[in-house]
Amino acid sequence: MSTVAVVFRKELKDALRDRRTWLIVLVTSILVGPLTLILLSKFISGLEEDAAKREVYVANASAAPTLVNFLQRAGATVKDAPGDYEAQIKSGRLQNAVIVVPANFEARLEAGETIRLQVMFDETATRAQPATRATLATVRGLTRELGLQRLLTRGVSPQVMAPLDIEEVNLASSQARGAQLLFLIPWLALLGSVAGAISVAIDVTAGERERGSLEPLLMNPISTAALVLGKWSVVALCSATVVLLTLIGFQAAMQFIRSENLSALMQFGLDEFALFVVMLLPFSAMIASLNMLAATYGRSHKEAQTYATYLAMLVNFAPIVPLFISIRDAAWQLFVPAMAQQSVMMRALRGETVSAVDILLPGAIALAITALALAGQAGLLRNERIIFSR
Repeated sequence: MSTVAVVFRKELKDALRDRRTWLIVLVTSILVGPLTLILLSKFISGLEEDAAKREVYVANASAAPTLVNFLQRAGATVKDAPGDYEAQIKSGRLQNAVIVVPANFEARLEAGETIRLQVMFDETATRAQPATRATLATVRGLTRELGLQRLLTRGVSPQVMAPLDIEEVNLASSQARGAQLLFLIPWLALLGSVAGAISVAIDVTAGERERGSLEPLLMNPISTAALVLGKWSVVALCSATVVLLTLIGFQAAMQFIRSENLSALMQFGLDEFALFVVMLLPFSAMIASLNMLAATYGRSHKEAQTYATYLAMLVNFAPIVPLFISIRDAAWQLFVPAMAQQSVMMRALRGETVSAVDILLPGAIALAITALALAGQAGLLRNERIIFSR
């Protein structure tokens, strides 16, 4: 083990010399994810505030006192729509729907006619969607009220129009709803493990070969296994460091979420933090070994980067696959690296039970792949075509 420690210290010192790369990786891992979470929470809080205002814009409101009265009784604040409301809606300056009232609204209402009431909005304006839904719901409420009044005047019971009483039962807990917003944490943590390993893995393998320092290193009286373990230890340490910093950044970002509703929904406490660490450390070890194996097989630094990019794409894509299948958290997902970690971490964020098997099985598979990848790399370093193919 003393030989492994010597190689570890040597490679760690070499890795730390590239301060610019490490500065970019560390700053990105610490700041990008938490900043994204904070901005997302502020955006959602802004939507909640806009919806809470219950402002309804009406064009030609003076022609429909009945409509205005209903909106006010429903708790909405009625505002006159600007003259160029269509242009403002298209440009995004007006983030609300506009109810367009025809000039003969009241006369046609008294005559018992069906009135076409336009509600103008832009469905591509994300920020306007809550206010638009509230406006449409309020207008539909007026439709139901007028319909009931017309039935009563004709001596017909309103129950005729309501043969079913629908009761909505939402089985998702508040924590499960909050997990939909916290999907960024496990996803970016997985990507962070890749980001922390790529540059170092390439440098200690393909980089050594291009600099011509790999042959002298192999001429030393040390085993290939010790050399591989020493290099892998550094890459795994760098990957795990980025993962831990990413999680710490998210933990700190949770303190800056001001919305009480979002704070109650999004739960990422110390228990979730500890579970994420246990799930991600074996994954970081696996990613480090796979990146080293791919970079060692590559004949140049550029080719090694290509292989590492494909590996990063797989890690990026695997957690998304469950979105396209009907069964959530299927047992087979525990056997697929990246997908297994994402599935278990999301289950923890939803407040669901996580068993020992859920933790140990993905970890064991990741460590088994790590052992195979390290053995494969040791075999490559004994191949002269690999060593001298520059």
